[in-house]
Amino acid sequence: MPRPEVDREESPVTLFGPPNVAKLRAKGNIDGLVRAARHKDPQVAGEARLALEGHLDELIERLQTKNLAHLAVARDALVLVGPPARDRLVFILEQGHLHRRQDAAFVLGMMKDPQAVEPLCLALHNPDPLLRLIVVEALGKIGDPAAADALRRATGDVDRSVAAAAHKSLKKMGMLPREG
Repeated sequence: MPRPEVDREESPVTLFGPPNVAKLRAKGNIDGLVRAARHKDPQVAGEARLALEGHLDELIERLQTKNLAHLAVARDALVLVGPPARDRLVFILEQGHLHRRQDAAFVLGMMKDPQAVEPLCLALHNPDPLLRLIVVEALGKIGDPAAADALRRATGDVDRSVAAAAHKSLKKMGMLPREG
């Protein structure tokens, strides 16, 4: 006896073959788009990154979530979006409230984009020690020599954790003067 046909929705992510980016975009499936943006096929990955760019507001908003899985996906998605996300994060770093600035600094460090160095260096003047700590760590991740002077100044920060992180970042970058 033949089976009755069941009207099933086609999955946007297939077991074999590339993900269907158009369907992922239509569903607003950010997690699926992030996976697609890492696909080995450059065309699929590029389409997924472009689709993620259309969700930039939602991704920025997701940085405030307490759900760690959603937070990780939002951070990864912003890194994958690249320069458009960087520009928004720099704006938040300069203008946002404190917790948003911290989120922005963290993701800018993940991006490792040298264009974020100058705004991150300026953020070292913020009175919040946690923001300064995150900024120093972000500058260390980026590793751009343009941050060396700001990091050297940060080794004298009144907050010992900021000073220690600045020292660690300089060491990681190979920018510490030789001892001895």
